[in-house]
Amino acid sequence: MAKLCVALDVEYSRAREFLKSLSGLPIVVKVGPKLFLEAGRDICNAVKEEGFELFLDLKLHDIPNTVRLAVEQAQKIGADYLTLHTLGGREMLREAVSAGDSINLLGVTLLTSHDEEYVKFLKSTFSSVEDMVIYLAKQAHETGLDGVVCSAGEVRKVKEKTSLFTVVPGIRLSSRRHDQKRVYGPREAVKEGADMIVMGRDIYLSSEPKKVVEDVLNLILSAEN
Repeated sequence: MAKLCVALDVEYSRAREFLKSLSGLPIVVKVGPKLFLEAGRDICNAVKEEGFELFLDLKLHDIPNTVRLAVEQAQKIGADYLTLHTLGGREMLREAVSAGDSINLLGVTLLTSHDEEYVKFLKSTFSSVEDMVIYLAKQAHETGLDGVVCSAGEVRKVKEKTSLFTVVPGIRLSSRRHDQKRVYGPREAVKEGADMIVMGRDIYLSSEPKKVVEDVLNLILSAEN
């Protein structure tokens, strides 16, 4: 069954309450830069204490040695998943893999807030977002990463070209896109072959977050049957 990852993009005090309200549900919990900078190891410990897998979404992109050291530290605090930018290059990715023996390293291809205009901004020779994503996914595969982050629309092609675990962010229950551009619903993403879907605002802004999580888990199950 595809995994549901819940993004905790809220203040630390609310995050602690939120974790307790979801206790016992089979989910992964994502801690991003905002919350990590506020609460650091404390929030990571809280996620693990409640029995959830920890997805540390820091999207590392730095010189190879710095990234290797960061991967080592992420393992020490118990992260199960860690993101880094595939645009950081092959040497950086290899260094990360050399240190990541007990963590799932996920290469971010292109953020789901980007579209064709971003490819033009980079003055890339790629003709489309999809072509660039597939190229970056291949680099992730060849350098030994465990998975990639991409949109649902790119999952099938990534699966055709690699054996990588695929994580799809920007999942929405409604048509509200906020700052995302390549957006899909839970059922769509799972039917495309996503191994993990990431949801945030539709859950933590809800008056009944636990019910939303349970509903999404049922959607995932129905999409796979």
